[in-house]
Amino acid sequence: MDKEELILKLYELGLIKIGRFKLSSGLESNYYIDLRELVSYPRLMKSIALMIYDLAKTRYRFDVVAGIATGGIPLASFISCIHEIPMAYIRRERKMHGMQKLIEGNVASKKVLLVDDVATTGGSLEDAVKTIREFKGEISFAIVVVDREQGALERLGKLGVELLSLVKAREIFSVLERYGVKIPRLNEH
Repeated sequence: MDKEELILKLYELGLIKIGRFKLSSGLESNYYIDLRELVSYPRLMKSIALMIYDLAKTRYRFDVVAGIATGGIPLASFISCIHEIPMAYIRRERKMHGMQKLIEGNVASKKVLLVDDVATTGGSLEDAVKTIREFKGEISFAIVVVDREQGALERLGKLGVELLSLVKAREIFSVLERYGVKIPRLNEH
């Protein structure tokens, strides 16, 4: 599957929505990417997991694939199962019972590939990188399915982590407009 096919499939399934939306970052947007519904499409999820793995293996040797709750966990799970690579996941908040962990899985002294569904400002990715390092994991790459191009790349760069993506927001707009999808403009684009 190439980028254009991926974009069209995500749009066809309603995982890319056009309209007016308020994002978790507080920003307003003329589109919304809801990839948490990917779990309903295992064939597509597998294709995306393969694309992420293929992109990662050309750049980085890793021992563990880690997903961010919630969108990154299914992606990390698919990659882990398909390629028999150990997995970890990072919670958004520390558990307040049991071992009170913020991360599940062993990342200590391991090279970690961090995966998530969508990057906007990079806040969740930054928190995950800091958590992985707190638990003695090594990290220099993260991959998302969609980079909204709203600061995540630069934010991770300051941490010495390169952010890769399968598609960028401008590529989504370009492809959808070429196929006649009208995208209303907001001040942010």
